[in-house]
Amino acid sequence: MENRMNVRDLQHPLLPVLTVDDRSRQRAVVSLRRLLNSRLRPQNIEHYQREGLPEYRRRHGRDPSDIAEIDEALRASSSWRMWSALNRSAQEMVWVAAGEPTLRDVERIEAAAQRFADSPQRRGELHLDADFQPPAEIAHVDIHLQPGGYTLERHPQDVVAGALYENGGNVYSFGMGIGHTDSKAGAVVQFLAQQRPGYVPRRMLEIGCSAGAAACGYAAAWPDTEVHAIDIGAGMLRYAHARAEALGLAVHFHQMNGAALDFADGHFDLVVSNNLLHEIGRDNRRAMLAESRRVLEPGGIAIHQDVPLRAPPTPVHRVEAGWDERYNNEVFWNIYAGDDLLAELRAAGFAANEVAEHRIEKLAGGGGWYLLTGQKPRV
Repeated sequence: MENRMNVRDLQHPLLPVLTVDDRSRQRAVVSLRRLLNSRLRPQNIEHYQREGLPEYRRRHGRDPSDIAEIDEALRASSSWRMWSALNRSAQEMVWVAAGEPTLRDVERIEAAAQRFADSPQRRGELHLDADFQPPAEIAHVDIHLQPGGYTLERHPQDVVAGALYENGGNVYSFGMGIGHTDSKAGAVVQFLAQQRPGYVPRRMLEIGCSAGAAACGYAAAWPDTEVHAIDIGAGMLRYAHARAEALGLAVHFHQMNGAALDFADGHFDLVVSNNLLHEIGRDNRRAMLAESRRVLEPGGIAIHQDVPLRAPPTPVHRVEAGWDERYNNEVFWNIYAGDDLLAELRAAGFAANEVAEHRIEKLAGGGGWYLLTGQKPRV
């Protein structure tokens, strides 16, 4: 089961039925994004040096002196502007390629989701809060251009947010060169196995589970672990719960804000998040880190995994990597990349000798992930 979960386009009944045309279009979008990001994007630093910097010097009579001026110089490059326009268009194409088959098949997907959610053989639980108000900083933004964003809910049984997230995520990830058998959860499980051979959590929490793929990965890797997962979107959670049930996995999903958890102190021995740090604002992130420590039992571990944006080799690389904030609705991309997260863990109550940053390898496709970890003292 664990190996089966380490498949990015894992097949199950909630996925849309794709036509030949759907598959052809998705392959074309994947190929375009690979060209833009694997072949052409590495040239953006050269475009800055060859075109943007000389143009900035011509306009101002000096070199750029800060991040804002470097950004101006980069945007002065016509080659970079061409790449930027194409990359934005390719990202929009991701959602067309994933969205059309999803919406065409939505009635069958919703019926299947309801069937799994209502099954007397269901293994997990779904807890929604009719009075819950998602944070505006997320609810009011179509993050990475996903139509309707994470909190899209068209009617009381809607699951489209989760369906779009999973299907769009697959097209996006393959276009970034991420391997077919990559898994963020699998990479975290492997990290823990290396750090603590034989470690198996008794009760764990994933904060910000989206469509539930990582939560299912943890449940498959540790079948005796009680797995809980939270998110702010009801439609996202309905889909995640039905998806887990379709895969025969026990995951307990809850609608909550990670910055204000409804769990008791010391309830979990492992708390994780996957690609959440860059999706939330500074205040919510700091509150989430404090909550992740509060709900840990003595000796418990917090692991927050994310994209490896931090510590770029030069300020120019930092500006180039920040494209997603300006053009892809990743509102907190640069805040995540530049803030002192170890200091934030210490401010959340973790001692200096309990916190660390790591880079771990992806399971497939090359590259790695960033990990921020902390352990609660045993006494």
